[in-house]
Amino acid sequence: MIAPKSSSPPRPRQVVQIGVIGHRPNRLSPEIAVGLPRQCERVLTAISQLAAEANDPLLHAPGAPLLRIISPLAEGADRIVAAAGLAVGADLQCPLPFHAGEYSRDFKTAASKDEFNALLARASSVFEADGRRSAEAIAYERVGQMVIEQSDLLIVIWDGAPAAGRGGTAQMVGEALEQAVPIVWLHASEAAEPQILQADENGDRSLRPLDNLPSLFAARRPETPKQDKKAFDLSHAYFAEKHPRFNGGRPFTFFRDLVAKGKLKIGSLFIADFETTARDDWQKTMPRKPELPRATEGYLLDKLCPHYAWADGLSTYYGGLLRSGSLATNLLSALAVFVALLGPLSDSLHIPKMNRKPSVVEFVLIAAILSITYWGRHRRWHERWLNYRQLGERLRQYCFLAPLGCSLPTPRHVAHSGSDPSQAWVDGMFHSIARDIGIAPGRVEQPYLASIGELIGNILQGQIVYHEGNHEKMEKLNHHLHQAGTWLFGITLLACIYHVWVGREAAWLLVLATAPPAFGAAFYGIANQGEFARSADRSLAMRREFASLRENDLKKALSSGNESFANLRIVAEKIAEIMISETNDWSVVFRYRSLNLPG
Repeated sequence: MIAPKSSSPPRPRQVVQIGVIGHRPNRLSPEIAVGLPRQCERVLTAISQLAAEANDPLLHAPGAPLLRIISPLAEGADRIVAAAGLAVGADLQCPLPFHAGEYSRDFKTAASKDEFNALLARASSVFEADGRRSAEAIAYERVGQMVIEQSDLLIVIWDGAPAAGRGGTAQMVGEALEQAVPIVWLHASEAAEPQILQADENGDRSLRPLDNLPSLFAARRPETPKQDKKAFDLSHAYFAEKHPRFNGGRPFTFFRDLVAKGKLKIGSLFIADFETTARDDWQKTMPRKPELPRATEGYLLDKLCPHYAWADGLSTYYGGLLRSGSLATNLLSALAVFVALLGPLSDSLHIPKMNRKPSVVEFVLIAAILSITYWGRHRRWHERWLNYRQLGERLRQYCFLAPLGCSLPTPRHVAHSGSDPSQAWVDGMFHSIARDIGIAPGRVEQPYLASIGELIGNILQGQIVYHEGNHEKMEKLNHHLHQAGTWLFGITLLACIYHVWVGREAAWLLVLATAPPAFGAAFYGIANQGEFARSADRSLAMRREFASLRENDLKKALSSGNESFANLRIVAEKIAEIMISETNDWSVVFRYRSLNLPG
């Protein structure tokens, strides 16, 4: 076994992303504009202090929290906030409405273009959309919406006037309020202190002093809810994980292959390095013609993939332990029934020297069942499996969403899942990782879109192959287990008929009347615990859904000319939403399938 690259999951650095929306110089009062940089620095300093207070060394990477400015770098408000952020040590990332060269045509003077290029050179990531001059308003609107999606808080420099056109400041303020993104408003034309702008459920707006920023900031950032000391803390448990050495799920996969396919495949007892395995798998999905830009591919493989690798690897590990544990307890319980019958059977067959051996063996079997059940529940195999799997799936979806400048769609939880505190952990952990890695670099043009389309197609094809194989295995496994259970109960029925017909009592009849139903019940219990029938049906449905998306929606988006970028974003978000819904449905099904004593 090769030693793992990392011994524990990577901790994301605590990052607070602050977007900027506001007017260009023609809407800024010259007298007010002079004081805006100082107001921005004051707001950013307050946010930095709040982030430092919320920093948890057990949850976040070493080092101070990082402020990141999300700015399209238009003249006026965008640059004022960007420059203020850089002055206080913030990171800068820039989504642009057009390619940088085309965008610079917005700026009439050489000094303005130089300022734009100087700020752009200091940005850690730049995403250049493919806006067209024939639809400028749409381009500005889209980049504004991207700023909102990527921000934990917005600094808005606005004169308070109603919307004058599509994509303007007033419209973006309205959309941010609808999405409950905190807004710090710096007035663009009047002397006023920074204020917090809010809207209630009815859309009524109100202003509050900046002193209320701590409560608003805390409410926006999705962290794991406070729990009592006895509650299981998923965040601390996750980052305390160590790379497992042995594959505890191997007994189940051996049993599955034997029952479903009649194959005796031992397989490796060791677990390969999570990060190496995941990186190899992701590299296979990377497009070849045309290739992704190196910066985009590096973002996916170096920044996102390690987080996915650990969530996916640990989920697979704990899922295997849970299923192997359930398999063992059910089979051992049936075996314990059979062993209990060896005493009467040995007496009937006059087998000497059995004495208490069956009782000792039965004791060992019962002790093993209790030990496996206790240890699995104590170590929370079930909770870790479900929550790590949900986190891993969201990170998988972000692999094709981030290069298109998309945020992950908000999952639609079923009603009773809201009572599950671990769901907040999944949401919060994904948010922390997404903020840590920031905006993916990219330049939207036809070769880039073709490569992203191929990436999405490869991911869909991988899912199609997985669900096709899973459907076949789960269907056969469920069928063979139920078939074996039926045959075993049939044997018992024949033994009972023989006993009634002949009227004789014999130890072997007692064994046939007791042991086969015990093993039959064990097989039914294994099938019920594993939800093999439902898994087979789900995989069949998902295979058809993904095949349709790949052959229809994806191809149409890529062939839609100037609208390819917008349509590809729509398709990518649709695919992600379907995947999220499927994962949520899966987690609801297995929420109550924890490791319990057989019976």
